[in-house]
Amino acid sequence: MAFHLEDNRHLTNALADLDSAHLRALKRLAEDGAQPADAFVPLLADLGLVLPVVGGWALAERIADALADFDESALNFQAEPQTRIDEAPLYGFSLALTSVLLRCMGGIRVLKGGLPAKKELGQLLSRNSLLKDERDATLAFALLHRLGLLWSREGRVDTLLPAVLAQAPRWVAERAFAKLLEDDLKLWNMPPAEDRAFLMRHLLERKGQTLAIQPFLAFLKTLHPLDEERTREVFLPFLRRMGMVAMDAERNHLLLTPHGEALAQEYLLRDHRGTEAHWAPFLVEQPLVVQPNLELLTPMGQNPHRLLCLAQFGDVESMDTMVGLRLGPDTLIRALDAGLSMEELRMRLGGGTAGLPQTLTQMLDDLGDRLGEVEVVQGVRLVKARTPELAEELMVRPELAPLGLRAISETVMEACGPANAFALLKQAGFLPKPGRFLPLSLDGDESLYLWALACLAFVNEKGMNHHLEPVRQMIQAALQRIQGEDSTLYNEILRRVPMLNLGGGPQAQEETQRILEYGASYNLMAELTYMPLAAHRSQLRRVTPQAVDGEHLRAFCHLHQEAMAFRLSRIIGVRLLNEKGWSPGVHSQAG
Repeated sequence: MAFHLEDNRHLTNALADLDSAHLRALKRLAEDGAQPADAFVPLLADLGLVLPVVGGWALAERIADALADFDESALNFQAEPQTRIDEAPLYGFSLALTSVLLRCMGGIRVLKGGLPAKKELGQLLSRNSLLKDERDATLAFALLHRLGLLWSREGRVDTLLPAVLAQAPRWVAERAFAKLLEDDLKLWNMPPAEDRAFLMRHLLERKGQTLAIQPFLAFLKTLHPLDEERTREVFLPFLRRMGMVAMDAERNHLLLTPHGEALAQEYLLRDHRGTEAHWAPFLVEQPLVVQPNLELLTPMGQNPHRLLCLAQFGDVESMDTMVGLRLGPDTLIRALDAGLSMEELRMRLGGGTAGLPQTLTQMLDDLGDRLGEVEVVQGVRLVKARTPELAEELMVRPELAPLGLRAISETVMEACGPANAFALLKQAGFLPKPGRFLPLSLDGDESLYLWALACLAFVNEKGMNHHLEPVRQMIQAALQRIQGEDSTLYNEILRRVPMLNLGGGPQAQEETQRILEYGASYNLMAELTYMPLAAHRSQLRRVTPQAVDGEHLRAFCHLHQEAMAFRLSRIIGVRLLNEKGWSPGVHSQAG
């Protein structure tokens, strides 16, 4: 079959804009030569679909060929004007994704396949009007996980909040929609990816039109080998539940909603500016109310970043028109442990204590008094107490004995034992002043971590690799140091943060050789990232380069304290150190 309409987009749109009576008139003219009624002629002639001939009207050959591909039922896909369409949930897809991110803030258990376990699946759906079907919940979860916005650790998954906050609020829905149309979703019995994208493209071309589903799919099937059954039974109902299409009560007709139109327009036409008006109401911050029973209520339809920030210090209980969060001492302490300050807590709850229930005000004041009684300086293993009396108490508390505290001043002690000072002090009932840190930080540098997530998210999407190369090199250097010092932590970083897709490959051998020759000429030490023949991972070696001979580097290895030969093809990276080299005269050995 020749797909005439697909090859003639303007003709496709012209035919799709016609009502059923005009289409049938064209079909009869093409097949039987029956002249269209006078009432139909002005519109058909204005569109150039019929041409005047002696004694009446005729069709151009290409239009007649296109109409020959269809029977009358396939052309009759526009609904009658009186068809009633049910109202669709506003921002349904975006809010459904936000509901999963909110539920995962506290972490949920997952199976080996990466999807939530049965109990946690019930947690995603519990008191959640935005997701009522298990398959919808697992699909939304999978889309977010594939975007790198959820991280896994020891069989649990929680929201990678810095990665979410590093993007514009609409970015999550737009990228998840792209995943919905591009990814393999056989587990959910979805039609092939090309079918999903093809359907959305044609729905976007007919925005504002109410379509009869069965004839419309028959029409599309003549243009593309569409899996009609799975499209009708699985994909379209999902779009309806997510608020991207609206249907009538009998589910025989559909209409692309503004939310579906905005997502399709951004994905298919790459038109971000044209959809800004749609997202404006979604990006506002709505008022919140804290009740005396410490339940916080705020509308669901608002900036998802703000909802996620509120979920840092409250347990999400319900999600409907309003989001309900439960506050308590444990949730507030959890927020403090995550790096929030008391000032930030008060600000997020309304800019101060005015208007807050007395129970919450007293709780915040009590936490403010207790917070910082002791402070742990992680880098040098020091514990600071607020008063000398408290320092003396810490020294004699039996539960703190594993720390091996040794006084070095009236209020400062050194932790000589191997135990975790922060954890033991919390177990003993103290609230150590938390440092400003993230659950996972590269090289202990929060700014580097945030910039890494923000920038790398755009590398593949925007083709900005050459602009971000300095950032990439910093991250590579930090990761290489971590890999050399703690391979377990290195593997956990890669597992937790899948969006750290650094790529780039090994350093070019020509560049490596040039750096090594320079180091040998000026007697400078170098740090090699080297993959030995029998090793399973790279190692960091400090060497003093002597010369490059063919495919090998002759250098003094400061690890083995002898001269060795390193194969250039096994040197993954090299950097010069601002240190003079040193190499005694000893015999060479292959490395």
